[in-house]
Amino acid sequence: MTKKGDPSIDKEAAMRRDVPATAAACVAVETPLFRVSSHVASKMTTRQAERINERELLSIYALLAYVSHNQNIRQETVQLIIEAEFGVDHVSKIRREDYERAIEFLVDLKIEEVMN
Repeated sequence: MTKKGDPSIDKEAAMRRDVPATAAACVAVETPLFRVSSHVASKMTTRQAERINERELLSIYALLAYVSHNQNIRQETVQLIIEAEFGVDHVSKIRREDYERAIEFLVDLKIEEVMN
């Protein structure tokens, strides 16, 4: 039996409740594609973290192509319209929280209404 005031037990309980800052700084993020230490990851700008990922960007580009083909307009024109709608200078800079709205915007887009 262990005593209630045993310092080793209190230390273990504290570790489970809260990870010390020094230990958190040494943790590495690892995926099959890349490896980033948390120190480097913490330096990533908030804007980069808020941007859409590659799969979401690919979905937007696919929908851009679909809309431009179906409405017989250049893909660059559709891209400029969505960039203007979301206030970005490139589609890849659309914020992650605006992704669903961007998809809905493209689905509902009627070029004739926008151009007139």
